[in-house]
Amino acid sequence: MSSLKRWLPACCIMLFMLMLPNVILAAPASSPARSTTRPIQVNINGAFISADSSPFIQSGRTMIPIRTLASLGLQYSWDATRHMVTITNSSNDLFEMTQGQSNAYKNGQPVQMDSEANNYNGRIMVPAKFVSEAFGYSVYYEKIREIIFIQSKNFTPDAQAIHSADLKQARLAAISLPVRYAFKPGTRVQSDQSHYYSYAFASKDATRYAYSNGEITTVVEIAGTAATAVWQASEADIPGYPATTFGGVQPAYISDLFQDSFSYNKGVYSGYHTLSDGTVTTFKFPGLSYTELIRAIPE
Repeated sequence: MSSLKRWLPACCIMLFMLMLPNVILAAPASSPARSTTRPIQVNINGAFISADSSPFIQSGRTMIPIRTLASLGLQYSWDATRHMVTITNSSNDLFEMTQGQSNAYKNGQPVQMDSEANNYNGRIMVPAKFVSEAFGYSVYYEKIREIIFIQSKNFTPDAQAIHSADLKQARLAAISLPVRYAFKPGTRVQSDQSHYYSYAFASKDATRYAYSNGEITTVVEIAGTAATAVWQASEADIPGYPATTFGGVQPAYISDLFQDSFSYNKGVYSGYHTLSDGTVTTFKFPGLSYTELIRAIPE
């Protein structure tokens, strides 16, 4: 397979970084939490949520700030004397956790958590999956983009939003869908500790995109409200190290996916738009959250 870079305009090559094969990014086993240079994002019922402290993974469990629970419609309180978190929902279900203990109580009945609530740098963090599911929410951690999706039972994504006349909103709706695999991925493609990531779209389209973490490109197709990864490959372009497919099949339309690109790199947001004559315009813009990455194309 030829290099991924042949699909890109020359001035868009900067969107991709090189990688050497067999490099595995992982934190030491003794680390209390995996070290990651880019924060895990939280998406609740189709909307990205800003957190006052970045979620992290500890012993295979995703920990989120307790304040994030407010976006689930849950109420919480913190008893500093007893070091206890109390969480309630609209049905008056009661969930109690004590800092540093895996034993908890739901409506007075003891339950065993898979990870305990704790204080990290002045922020109370709780196990996202256990707490969310205790109140009837489903949880899915997408390792491709490091996003934790939490959804209520009655939540249904808006299929029409993907086809909105507002292209910015359509693309935002597209990246707000959790990505599933059409193939079994290798473990090393599920590591994204880079300060860099980007989304690339075909012209005036939100139903397919290429996501890059600077080392690996994932092509995603959307049908209805289902987003599926159909191909994953490395972005190596070093003599003797051809690009490697990790799973799926290279789509025939791959060269179309780089008309409009949006990237984040160490705090800098950038956009790239290819004109009909092949000229590429570049624009930079400020941003404070994940949702600000996708922008309207300048007229």
